[in-house]
Amino acid sequence: MDKMKLVPKKWRPFCMNKRGIPLTKGYDKEFDRGYKAKSREWQAAQSVQRYDYQIKSDIEREQGLAVRTREREQEINRIFSEAKYPFEKPGIIVDPYGMTPLCAYVLFYTKEKCRVRFHVQGKTPDAAITSLVRQPCNWHRVPVYGLYPDMENIVSLELLDEQDKVTAESEIRIRTEPLTKYVEDAVRVEKKTARSSMKMILVAGKSTSYPIAFDEYGDIRYIMKYRPRGYGLFELANGRFIMMERQTLIPTYLLPHSTQMYEIDYFGRVHRTYYVPNGVHHDVCEMTPGGNLLVASNSQCGHVEDCIAEVNRQTGKIEKFLDLRDVLYTAYRDRTNWIHINSLEYEPETKNVIFSARNLHSVFSINWKTNQLNWILGETRFWRRTPWLFKTLKTPENMPWHFQQHSVKLIREDLDGKADTKHLIMFDNHWNLRRKTPAYDNDERSFVTIYTIDEKKKRAKIEKRFGGIKSKITSNGVYKHAERRLFYMAGYLAYPDEHEDRGGVISEFDYDTEKELNRYSLKYYFFRAFEMKPDVDGLAAGGDLSAEPCVGSLRPFQRMPECMKVPAEKIEEAPLACQEERVRLRIEDGNLWVKSRDHLVGQVFLVGTDRCYVKDFRDPEQQQELAAEMEYYLSIPLNTIEKGKYTVVVEFKGRQYDTGKFIRVC
Repeated sequence: MDKMKLVPKKWRPFCMNKRGIPLTKGYDKEFDRGYKAKSREWQAAQSVQRYDYQIKSDIEREQGLAVRTREREQEINRIFSEAKYPFEKPGIIVDPYGMTPLCAYVLFYTKEKCRVRFHVQGKTPDAAITSLVRQPCNWHRVPVYGLYPDMENIVSLELLDEQDKVTAESEIRIRTEPLTKYVEDAVRVEKKTARSSMKMILVAGKSTSYPIAFDEYGDIRYIMKYRPRGYGLFELANGRFIMMERQTLIPTYLLPHSTQMYEIDYFGRVHRTYYVPNGVHHDVCEMTPGGNLLVASNSQCGHVEDCIAEVNRQTGKIEKFLDLRDVLYTAYRDRTNWIHINSLEYEPETKNVIFSARNLHSVFSINWKTNQLNWILGETRFWRRTPWLFKTLKTPENMPWHFQQHSVKLIREDLDGKADTKHLIMFDNHWNLRRKTPAYDNDERSFVTIYTIDEKKKRAKIEKRFGGIKSKITSNGVYKHAERRLFYMAGYLAYPDEHEDRGGVISEFDYDTEKELNRYSLKYYFFRAFEMKPDVDGLAAGGDLSAEPCVGSLRPFQRMPECMKVPAEKIEEAPLACQEERVRLRIEDGNLWVKSRDHLVGQVFLVGTDRCYVKDFRDPEQQQELAAEMEYYLSIPLNTIEKGKYTVVVEFKGRQYDTGKFIRVC
């Protein structure tokens, strides 16, 4: 481990001592006090007393996605067990969970245990989809995907014995409904010179409201009829995703962020809901397959998008919360969104976290156990006037640099045969807006760049660099090692009017010759794109009905001292005033949801006869009106409220209104 080197005085313009430690005083001192106070509040929120409770209320109630999934799972199990469909005439449930209309379960029973292979006939032979359920069983729930919309799909089924010999065959037809006009002209094949190495490509996020997947001929073969937050879906090792909720958010100084996220699979089954108190944005990654989750979060103390949290996969508890001010101190901490974390990667073997900081034009490696900064992959002159110049990796002279990059991910395969090197792939948007730097070269292209990094020698070099159409934000690159292909996923075209108002472009390159083989244009912007690779065995298995559907904790109501009860004379008895201003109330999974436009609801009160609770949303205050017209729900848990009947009072635009609704905790 490197010791902290002494920092020359000329490199210390940010009130640091000679060892790079900030000499906080004045505003910074108060600022850090506020951060520590908020940290204590967040820690307390996880350990607050919670009660076994029942809720009675005249507020509209809904079940969350995870709870609804379990009820539907039980219904499918009941249908399956009662009907006992034979292989010759199986049961077919199209869109089994109401979210994936181009998927279906095929249900049947066989006397002998066997495996099942299915084959969805394509419009052309090479567009067919074949997959195998590997786990032998008697009760078969075959997850058929890749159906075409608005047609009768021909699906072949084969039973296989232990020696993979086909023992029986049948053919069924699955009729699907037409999709909405949303997908019309969603994908165009602009160039096709070779078979694609991806059977289907899934795009999600931004203006691609509903995640879709298309085959190499541009046909839509998958859609999820649920709109996630604009960051789309994040792949997990078990063929599932993390998806951020777009309706329940937390206000920040700038844009609001999701306070809950779902673990969901390709059939739309929500296996678990996670609550994240400080909000989550941009990226989620697994630390190990099936292990804890790293999420990009917020300090909510003067800054946003500057923290990393570790979420326990089973309990939802925040195991660790790292504020990047504790790593970089005050270097470039000169604006609210000073760092803008937009991707995360974890190395289990080294316990290092690699993250992309868009607004610092750099990639960082830190040790998750010690918080030590290992290295910075960024333009040297950018870091010259900071204490961290000695952490920048050495690079070849005149090597081109990245600017406002996205989606920095590890390539797990060995590209150079050297044990001491690792490889990163990034989408270099090559944009110079958020924090302009003199090093910017004004190149009109964006790039997918592959770096080779030697951590022992503290060196980095570009292994490959694929230039393409300019994409100013979002976007990602995908490397397929076995097929020697590189995908350039340009998710947000900088000049759409020059490309028939298309939102994104996906290009497939031959990795060795760097020749573009195939190109698709997308109607909508997207956050990321990747290969659709369902875990067929996981989809064929029933959901775990015993696991807790909702885990983690949000910041709860606080009981008000006797001297601070809400005076009755200050409450305006005008419930319609809230409704006219589009304030809405809802209860979901034991949480009170209060909907309004950004930063208009300051406080929410539960007023009882002898006690009163409050949840304060006035801090952080709104710095910019970026989300002024956004409507979303503030979510507050009710499981810390003592038994009794309470009136819901909302402070709206500084005035307190009786909503006319009650909550009784029993």
